[in-house]
Amino acid sequence: MPRVAALLGLLLAASSVMLPAGALGLTEAGANTAANTAGLATSLPAATDASEPSLTVAPAGLAPLRPGEDLTVSVTIANPTSAEIGLGTVDIYLAQRALTTRTALEDWLADAESTNRGDLLVSVPTTSAIPAGATVTLPVTVPAASVSLTALNNWGARGIAATLEAGSDLQVEGRGTFVWFLDDEITPVNLSVLMPITVPEGSAGLIPAIALESYTSAAGLLTRQLDGVINRPVAIAIDPMIIASIRILGSSAPASALDWLSRLDLASNDIFPLGYADADPALQSQAGAAAVLAPISFDPSIDPALFTTPTATPTDATEGTEQTDGTDAATAPPADGTTTDTVTPPTSADLLAWDYTRTDIAWPGTGTVARDDLDFFAASGLTTTVLSETNVNRSEIPTPNAVVALPSGTGLVTDDALSDALHTAAMATTDATWSAAMAEVASRLAVVSAEDPSTARTLVASFDRGWPESADRVGQTLEALSGLLWETPATLQAALGAPPAAGVDFDSGAEPDSRLGPVRSLLEREAQLTGFSSVLADPVTVTAPARLELLSLLSTSWADQSVSWQDQITTSLAASAETLQSVTVTTRGPVQVLGSKVPFPITLNNTFDQSVTVRVQVIPSNGRLIVGSDLDTTIDPNSAKAITIPVSAAIGNGDVTLRVTLFTPAGTALGESAPIAVNVRADWEGVGAAIFAGLVVAFFGFGIWRNIVRRRKERAEREADGTADSAELPDPGSDSPPTAPPYPLTVQPHG
Repeated sequence: MPRVAALLGLLLAASSVMLPAGALGLTEAGANTAANTAGLATSLPAATDASEPSLTVAPAGLAPLRPGEDLTVSVTIANPTSAEIGLGTVDIYLAQRALTTRTALEDWLADAESTNRGDLLVSVPTTSAIPAGATVTLPVTVPAASVSLTALNNWGARGIAATLEAGSDLQVEGRGTFVWFLDDEITPVNLSVLMPITVPEGSAGLIPAIALESYTSAAGLLTRQLDGVINRPVAIAIDPMIIASIRILGSSAPASALDWLSRLDLASNDIFPLGYADADPALQSQAGAAAVLAPISFDPSIDPALFTTPTATPTDATEGTEQTDGTDAATAPPADGTTTDTVTPPTSADLLAWDYTRTDIAWPGTGTVARDDLDFFAASGLTTTVLSETNVNRSEIPTPNAVVALPSGTGLVTDDALSDALHTAAMATTDATWSAAMAEVASRLAVVSAEDPSTARTLVASFDRGWPESADRVGQTLEALSGLLWETPATLQAALGAPPAAGVDFDSGAEPDSRLGPVRSLLEREAQLTGFSSVLADPVTVTAPARLELLSLLSTSWADQSVSWQDQITTSLAASAETLQSVTVTTRGPVQVLGSKVPFPITLNNTFDQSVTVRVQVIPSNGRLIVGSDLDTTIDPNSAKAITIPVSAAIGNGDVTLRVTLFTPAGTALGESAPIAVNVRADWEGVGAAIFAGLVVAFFGFGIWRNIVRRRKERAEREADGTADSAELPDPGSDSPPTAPPYPLTVQPHG
């Protein structure tokens, strides 16, 4: 290890020399920088294969090179391999021609394998090997006399290249750009920058408090996004879900989230809303949505207890004062005269309200907008669409304005290459990557400014929605951008107010089928849930959360997460299927119907956590049974209920299938019909009646017979008693009339 450290300390320890092209040299500062940075692990910004060595070359600063000035560049070599890179030579080249068009600049940067690197400016020998896994930065100074650019050369972007040759088997090349500048009058490019503020993909439709606390912490995602652009000439495209998620928490919202929202409110930036949850409007259109989707309601998610407001209660009561108004001490107002019983929960509109600069802008995914989507956007009030260059056909020379007239509405076309360079700079994790990306930004703007000095152009660049945890150079990038002499910041309003570009045609794009199919399933499922929801006293308790989940699954952030997105959709569809299947018919056949008119029992089951009101319809498969009219009934949460439907036998015996279908009060069928097999035996009712009648007759006949027998017996007994009492009849000569016997007497004749 000491030997390696010594080698690193000696890396490129050479002094700068003012020699013609082909001379070798490093400044003293360059030697020190090389020694200090050798061995530092960094990312590989210029590598096409992370397992191979890479080289990045960029000017040491963003200041343009003027006549008479030395050109100082930084060459960064990364060695991710397991073997060291031996001694070699670094060569610096200057492109033979100025990069006067965007195409020429792109070709120069992309053609790293070409042998046409331009004119050799300087060769620098390395004095130390580069260890495995190490990254070193070499400052190289090219004397002004070797640059070979003079006041006779037009200002604009220039290409540089650097190569490292170490032995016969290794050659690594990188390309970059810088700006050659004359103090002539120039026409700066008006540049409007768009910054989306979003959070990582999800499916809940609201951001949990714990996530908000993390996102808005000192080093959190939302904090870093806002810190980079607040009060700068950048238009903020905000996901309204962030605002609603903070507000809906009421008194339980993290303090950091409330502070973040307050900062956003005070920002001087232009602000416009993205779709809720950054739902892609082009994806909605092509999947068959009726209009751009928005939240239905937040009421099911609002907890009124989080929005209590202390209310002052005037009181003259003081400690030790006697209660003379009849108020009991236990019911008297608190001694401090306050209560907290005023509850003022926000409305859904309150949660989403914001003083936006504009609300008519749609920002779909990159390159996916179809012709019919423009009409779809406009019908929903979104008459301005942010488009990528892949969605238009336009001339390259001169570069046109960003604003274009579309078949329906207005387009704001982003400069994709410029946007990519800005994004790379903002996401850079090393100084070398940032410097190379910003040099490209400066060169691209210089090309546009120099290609038509008589006409001011207005361009639009944007940062990507994706935001890695390590990104923290947005502010640095925007600060460097503002220092360019050939760039002037433009507001969103100014960009939209620029003259529309001529000769620009809309180029229809399309979402891939792999995304459209699942979204169509989601839209169909939402329609089913909407139909189901009418069984509830408050349908919003189902439709509102379902819409928020749907919007989250339509977020543009899912576009690069196809596997995870499919998993989330599968989970969503499975959960909603349980809701749709929560009300069922549990009665199963076969059932015997014995008689011409009987009440038919049916059991209904509700596994949902709310009461449901359904309409029960029973239809027989043939004419053997006649069923009564539909029946409306309410089933309690998580319970079963038995109901009866009147049925009548019509044309004899046989098998019948009763199909029981449940409907919502609005007439939407709940699932499939439930078949119940029924065996009708209507004639058994006659047989049963005859048997019953016979039993009744026998019963009454037996009763009558018993009566007759009993009475005969009683009569015989009475007659016997009458014979015994005849001797006690009164004397005929008595003055008293005879007493009538209690029953008729049968007089039998004597012989």
